[in-house]
Amino acid sequence: MFLVAASVDDVWLPSAAAWSLAFLLLYSPLSVSRWGGTVGKRLLGMEVVRDADGGRLSYGAALVRHLSNLAVHTVPVFMIAHVTVTGLSPKKQGLHDRLVGSRVVMRGR
Repeated sequence: MFLVAASVDDVWLPSAAAWSLAFLLLYSPLSVSRWGGTVGKRLLGMEVVRDADGGRLSYGAALVRHLSNLAVHTVPVFMIAHVTVTGLSPKKQGLHDRLVGSRVVMRGR
C-alpha cells in the first residue's frame, strides 16, 4: 500500500466548510442565549430578550431566530414583509423576533 499525501485543496475546502458551519450555528445563537446579544449588539447597548418576561432566550430559540433572520434577509419577498412588519409593529419586532417571541431592547431598561 502506498500512502498518498493529501493536497492542500483536499484539506482546505472541507475545513473551511466545517468552520463556516460551526460559526453559522454557534456565534449568534450562543451569544444571544448566553450574553443577550452578539458583540455588536452589546457594544451598542442592546440586548435580545424574551418578549413575555424579559429573560434570556434558550439556545434553541436563539438558533431559530438566527436561521429565520438569515432566511428573511435572503429571500426578497420575505425582506419586504420583514421591513413592513417591523415598521408597523409597536415594539419594532421583525419577523424573526415575532416567530420566537423575542425583542431587542436597550440594556438597563
